[in-house]
Amino acid sequence: MLISPVLAKGQGIRTKEEVEAAEIKLRRLGQTESKVDLWIDLGTYYLNLPGELKADLARAMQLREQAFALASKIEYPKGIAGSMVLKGNIIRESGDKVLGTKIFEQAIAYASKFNLKEQLAEAYSAMGNLFGNEGAELDKKIAYNEKSLVLYRQVGNKLEEANSLKNLGDYYNIKGQPAYAIKLMDTSLAVYRSVGFKELQGVYNNMCITNISLGNFSEALKYGLLAEKTADQLADTSLQRSSINNHLGLTYYYLRNDQKALDYWLRAKNIAERYKDAGYMQTIIANVATIYVRMKRFEEGIAELKELIKKYPPTDTQMKLRIPYILFNTYYDIQQYGKAEPYFKTLIKFHHDLPKDDPNQIYLYRSIIRKLIHEKQFVAADGYLKEHEKQSLQQKNLLALSQLHRLWFDVDSALNKPWSAVAHYKTYKRLTDSIWNNDKNKQISGLEIEFQTEKKDKDIALLSQKNQLQKVTIENEGRLRYIFIGGLFIALMFVGLIYNRYRIKRRSNLVLEQKQNEINAQNELLRKILNEKEWLLREIHHRVKNNLQIVISLLNTQSAYLDNEDALVAIRNSQNRMHAMSLIHQKLYQSDNLAEIDMKWYIKELVDYMIECFDTDKKIQFILETEAIKLDVAQAVPLGLILNEAISNVIKYAFPVDEKGKVHISFLVIEDEICELKVADTGIGLPEGFVPENTESLGMSLMTGLTEQLNGEIKMWNDNGLVLDVIFKRHNELITENSELLINKN
Repeated sequence: MLISPVLAKGQGIRTKEEVEAAEIKLRRLGQTESKVDLWIDLGTYYLNLPGELKADLARAMQLREQAFALASKIEYPKGIAGSMVLKGNIIRESGDKVLGTKIFEQAIAYASKFNLKEQLAEAYSAMGNLFGNEGAELDKKIAYNEKSLVLYRQVGNKLEEANSLKNLGDYYNIKGQPAYAIKLMDTSLAVYRSVGFKELQGVYNNMCITNISLGNFSEALKYGLLAEKTADQLADTSLQRSSINNHLGLTYYYLRNDQKALDYWLRAKNIAERYKDAGYMQTIIANVATIYVRMKRFEEGIAELKELIKKYPPTDTQMKLRIPYILFNTYYDIQQYGKAEPYFKTLIKFHHDLPKDDPNQIYLYRSIIRKLIHEKQFVAADGYLKEHEKQSLQQKNLLALSQLHRLWFDVDSALNKPWSAVAHYKTYKRLTDSIWNNDKNKQISGLEIEFQTEKKDKDIALLSQKNQLQKVTIENEGRLRYIFIGGLFIALMFVGLIYNRYRIKRRSNLVLEQKQNEINAQNELLRKILNEKEWLLREIHHRVKNNLQIVISLLNTQSAYLDNEDALVAIRNSQNRMHAMSLIHQKLYQSDNLAEIDMKWYIKELVDYMIECFDTDKKIQFILETEAIKLDVAQAVPLGLILNEAISNVIKYAFPVDEKGKVHISFLVIEDEICELKVADTGIGLPEGFVPENTESLGMSLMTGLTEQLNGEIKMWNDNGLVLDVIFKRHNELITENSELLINKN
C-alpha cells in the first residue's frame, strides 16, 4: 500500500516562475508580516522538491532562519510558530527524528501559549508525520492528525480540514479499518468540492485503495480511473502518478485482468525509478513479482524479488513480511517445497512476534493454513482458519473471507465433515459472486433466477390445486360420515347409536385436526415461497442497476480515449440517461415496495446528480415542487428519461455563457389519477418559429416518443423562458395487485 503525498503548506509556490515572482516581491516588501509568510512559503517549496538534495534542504533552512529572525524582530507570533514548524520539517527530511521531535514539541508549546490554533494544527500534523505506519506509531500518527483536524475545523480552514480528513482516511485504511476510512474520505471529498478545490486525484486515488480493502472492486476501478483522468487533465507528472498507476494495477489484479495489472505496475515502476523513491519501488516491484507468479512466469517473479532485496532492502514490517510471503507461495506453486521452508520459518516468526490484530496477520494465516493442508494437518489448519475468519470479519475483508471459506471446504472435506464443507463452499460461492460481478456470472445468475421463479410459480399453482382437492375431500368425508351415522341409527339400538356417534365424532375431530395442521404447514410454505419471490425480484433490480453502472463506467473509460467532442457529448448524454434508469432500479431493490417508485425522492436524486454532473450549482438554481406520487416501473422509466432530457437541455441551452437563472420543476396530481410534470426555466426560451415536430434532435424525439409511451401529451411554449408540460394518466393496476397480494398474505 502506498500513501499519497500530503498536500503541504506553501503549495501556492510550485513552479520556478512562481519562485522568481516571489523573490521579486520579497525585494519590494519592507519589514512586514507578509515578508515572513513569503519566506516560509519559499522555504516549504524547496523542502518539497523531489528527492532529498542537501542543497535544497540548505536553501530551505536559510529561508526559514530569515523568516524566524524577522518574525522575532517585529514580534509576529504566527510567523515564529510557522518558521518553527518549517524547521522541524526540514530536520525530519534530513533524517534526524529525535531533533525533529524536539523542535515540533517547542512549536506546539509556543502555539499553545499564544492560542495560535492554525499554527498549532500545523505543528500537530507535522509531529504526526514523524511516526511510521505500523503498530503504536500509527496510533500516535492518527492521534496527532485528529487533534489537527479539530483545530482546522475551529478556525474554518476548509482546505486543511480536507487534507487532514484525507490523511486520516489513509491511516485508518492501513490500520485495517477500511469501512471507517471510506467515510473519512467521502467527507474529505465533500469539503474539497465545497471550496472549489480541483486537484482531487489524490483523494480519488486513496478511495481506490480503500475500496480495494473493502473488496468493492467496481468502486475501486471507478475512483482509480477518476484519479487517472483528473491527473491527466491537470498535467500531473508528480510521484503521485506512480501511486495512481499502482492502485489501478492492484484493482485490475483483483479483477483478474493480469495484463492490464502488469501494464499499470510497469508504468508505476518507471515513474518511481525516475523519482528514485525506495518506498514506492519496494511496493511496486513486489506487485510485479506477484503478477508474474500468477501468470506462471515464475522465474521472472523470483528475479524481480531478488532485484528488490538487492537494490531496495525493505525497512518496514509489511515489506519485510511480504517478500518471504511471495517467495513461499511461489515455491509452493512450483512444488519446490524445500526451497519454501526457510521463508515459511520467517513467516512463522512474524506470526508470533506481531500482535494478533495486526492487519498483516491475514497473509500469515493464509500461508500457515496452506502448509498445514499440504502436510495433511487438517485439525491444526481448522484452528488457524477460525482465527483467520475472526480477523477477516473485523476488517470486513470480503476477498480474504471468500478465500478462507474455500480452504475451509478442503479442510472439512478431508476431516469427513460433509455438511460443514458444503456450508463453507456455499459461503465461498456467495462471497465470490458478490466480489467478481462480471457479465458471465450475471448472465448465469439471471438464468438461474428466471428458472427458479418459473419453478416457484408452478409449485404455487400445484399447491393451490392440492388445497382445493383437500377441501373437496373433507366435504365428501363429511357427507359419508353423516350417511354412516344414519345407517348405524337404523341398524343399531338407541344405546348403540349414542355410543357409535360418540366414537365417530372423536375420530372426526382427530382427522380435522390433522388436516388443519397440514393446511397450516402448506400456508407457511406458501409464505416462504412468496418471500423468496420478493427476494428474487429485489436481486434482479439490484443486478440491473449494477449492469447499468458497469455500462456507465465502461462509457466513462471509453471517453478517456476519445478526442471527438461530439462523441464525448453523446457518451455523456448516454451516461446520464442510463443513470436516470439506474436510480429507479436502485430504489426498487432498496425499498420494501418492489412495484412502485416514490417520484418525489427520484426527482430530487436525479436533479442532484445532474447538478453535480454539469457543475451548475452556482449558475442555475433548481426549485422543486413535487408530491409523494408513486409510479410503477413502466411509467417511472420514461418519465425519468424525459426529465433527464429536459434538465440537460436547460443546462446546455437555456442560459448562454455565464448567465444565471432559475429552473422550476413540479410534479403534481392535477385531477383524479392525472399527473403533470412541468419544467419551467427563466432562460432564452425557444427560438421564434421553432416547431418541435419538425426538429431532428434526438433529445426532442426521445421526449416525444416517451410521452407517447406514457399515453400522455407533451407541450412547450415560451413564458419568460421555456415551459415544458407533460400530462399523463397514472397506472393503477399495480396498486390493485399489491392490495390483493396483501390480503392473500394476511
